[in-house]
Amino acid sequence: MVAGSRRWAGLWPLALLLAAAGMAACAPAPVTAEVPDAPAGSPAPRDAVMGGVVVRDALPGSASGPVTILWAGDTLLADAAQERLEQNGYQWPFEHLLPLLDADYIIVNQEGPITVLEEKFDPDQRWSYNAQPEAAAALAAVGIDAVGLSNNHAMDRGPVGLADTIRHLDEAGVRAFGAGLNLAQAEAPLLIDTPHGAVGVVGLSLDWGANRTAGPEQAGTVVINEQSIRRGYELARAAGARWVVAYVHWGANYEPVGRREREWAAGFARAGYSLVIGHHPHVQQPIDVMDGMPVVYSLGNFVFGSKGRFDRDYPGYGLIAVSVLGPDGFESLRLRCILTDNYLVQYQPRPCNPAQSEAVLSSLHPGVEVQEGVGVFDW
Repeated sequence: MVAGSRRWAGLWPLALLLAAAGMAACAPAPVTAEVPDAPAGSPAPRDAVMGGVVVRDALPGSASGPVTILWAGDTLLADAAQERLEQNGYQWPFEHLLPLLDADYIIVNQEGPITVLEEKFDPDQRWSYNAQPEAAAALAAVGIDAVGLSNNHAMDRGPVGLADTIRHLDEAGVRAFGAGLNLAQAEAPLLIDTPHGAVGVVGLSLDWGANRTAGPEQAGTVVINEQSIRRGYELARAAGARWVVAYVHWGANYEPVGRREREWAAGFARAGYSLVIGHHPHVQQPIDVMDGMPVVYSLGNFVFGSKGRFDRDYPGYGLIAVSVLGPDGFESLRLRCILTDNYLVQYQPRPCNPAQSEAVLSSLHPGVEVQEGVGVFDW
């Protein structure tokens, strides 16, 4: 276990009871793409069997002390890094980052299925990934508590690959949210019980096509729009969340923040969310505050096994963000800069040096104060 990181003290499932009429009224229109049958004997993950289950992780602590949740970005233990992983082990890429993984709870974006399946779900997809089952155990070993699956690679190996992913993570003790074998599972929030009330985390993503969008009987992710933003908040609150965070896969790769992201951020604020954490562009982007709600538009990469397409305009820097929760809600963000360009770090990302940290962190928002390599943002 990573020094300073406290894993959950207790776990218990909570069935999310929803009236059938309410589900029908709020669910998106079903898509017509068929779900391939799983191979005979293929085990289904626990949540897929139960359907609509919210898993609650309980954090110990005092009622007066702060609770820290660490958010990191795109993570893939596969692809161009595979040979090194086989030579050095699946925990090897994290070696230089371990001192930074110091929080009560740690969440990353798992970019790609964890399965031995190699055949692409979409034969025409240019970038298509799968990580070996050893990846799940490595995530747990370095202290990662939960992963978001709401991204464009969750269905790279189809419904069976997604089922494998959830199963391997569950067996390793890592919670998964943001995608599922049906809509009820995909939209179910992650609940983290803290001394200051439960934090609900809602996973949403861009529209990756009808055959990748979750439906009543179809695997996939939940598309971000005004309806899903509101519904995610309502589901989290109904499950007992006092504070609701959006963990959203949006934006464009190696591009600045776009108009749509700003409009959706305003929608999250109107709906009542406390914090928005974004990923997908593979590079860090600025942070903002919408009606008192902080928005981290993009964390960039965390430990990502593809070569990347960084350049002078969009260099390979990522962010690790630690949100500090007190009795009255989220109080501040603590931001660290990491170097993620694999041409430079050779698939072992590392903390930025002082000059890099100063340049990157101070560019995020005028209110960020850089103190000994840490960007402190209070709002």
